[in-house]
Amino acid sequence: MIGTLLKKPLELVETNFRQPAGSAGQLVGHLMTLQHRSLTVWAIEHMDVRRSQRVLDVGCGGGMAVKLLSQRASRGFVAGVDYSMDMVSQAVRRNVEGVARRRVEVRYGDSAALPYEDASFDQVCAIETFYFWPDPMQGLAEAYRVLRPGGQVSITLEMSREADTDPSLVQRYFGRRFTERSERDGLHILSGAELAEMLGKAGFRETRFVAEPRRSLGWVCALGRK
Repeated sequence: MIGTLLKKPLELVETNFRQPAGSAGQLVGHLMTLQHRSLTVWAIEHMDVRRSQRVLDVGCGGGMAVKLLSQRASRGFVAGVDYSMDMVSQAVRRNVEGVARRRVEVRYGDSAALPYEDASFDQVCAIETFYFWPDPMQGLAEAYRVLRPGGQVSITLEMSREADTDPSLVQRYFGRRFTERSERDGLHILSGAELAEMLGKAGFRETRFVAEPRRSLGWVCALGRK
């Protein structure tokens, strides 16, 4: 009986991981922003953003990465794209000063059809959203399209095949259960090498990845250049 009672709230949360909507989506958006802050900071450190660069965050959610990126690109421009209008609204509110100064923009959009022209950005990133892209290779092709020559793409995930082979008790219990359930629900859990290979197939060069196996369920960040 307790399992049945818990199922609907859990399903509601899981649904809103993919595309936050309504009051539940707003709450999940705020929770994800807090939960993923350390992952976001780690990802941005590996991006090496310069002050005058133009940066695009695909699947920007509540806009925390957009805000942190805009602090790094203090003389540049940062855009966020998300396919949840609720998250677009939340990201705008979180970046209201940058939006007002026209240094930040948040748009509704999809990874498979980014609403920007060719060669518009120096960097494109996706933090903890790649699982949900409807067509990952098309999304990477779009990232390649909107990047300038020499521009960098970075894909960061909190859950990967890089998870420690000698995990903590929390990782063993919650990580294994969550990973198995995620794969049953259609999420493809990747390794760093698989991510780097996908970047190579999309046309990127100098592909590589970094990982933190003991962080959460195996942090990984794959990078490549156009």
